[in-house]
Amino acid sequence: MNKEQLIEVCRNHVLPPDIDVVIREPYVPFVPGNWNGVLVLAESQNLSKTNADYVANLKAFSDTRRFFRLNHPDDLGIQPWDDGSLKLAIESAFSARAMRTAVSNSVVWSQVNHEGDNANPSGVLLELSSGFWQELLSLINPKHIVTSGNIAHGVIEKVKLGSWKHTKLWLPSPSAMSRISGMFPQKELLSRYPEVKKVINEHPEWVNGGYRQNKIFFACHAVTIVKANEV
Repeated sequence: MNKEQLIEVCRNHVLPPDIDVVIREPYVPFVPGNWNGVLVLAESQNLSKTNADYVANLKAFSDTRRFFRLNHPDDLGIQPWDDGSLKLAIESAFSARAMRTAVSNSVVWSQVNHEGDNANPSGVLLELSSGFWQELLSLINPKHIVTSGNIAHGVIEKVKLGSWKHTKLWLPSPSAMSRISGMFPQKELLSRYPEVKKVINEHPEWVNGGYRQNKIFFACHAVTIVKANEV
């Protein structure tokens, strides 16, 4: 990938001031040097008042640095990746090393409401994001796109180019997972999904820090989806 070409795409998609977003610049995915061809997309960054320090740092950056804000694999600013949920799912279900995987959000701008709380992206942002990915994916050329959540699915389904494989997963948000994950004991899940157990043994840090049950359940969901698609 040519960095100058990526910058040009981002410059082409900087939003005008009349569109209400926190940061007007889009951003490119984090792509490791030994990339395995898999691109994982969550929904959008939470740039609400609860993340005020992060937002202040972004605003202090140059526009080019904002384009490349996703620059550390363990602290990207993408919650379901940083907390281990997507890492565990990817490595359990796709026979792909998480740390060789490219990561971003499907909607590359964020909105807040009048109180400064996180807001779901508008229909305008969904359309603009599809246009952004239409151009960017021709440069990145992934082999496999994994979308997490309905918003991510919808954005990528509107992109009209490419021969990549597309796998759709749920969004591993705590509110969504907590409603159902407790229906299945961890011991039972891990006995039925040895792929997940194996990865947890190798990377116990991915299920630490809370919501262990949710993360395990989501990884089992990912394994199930991949196996069903192979039939």
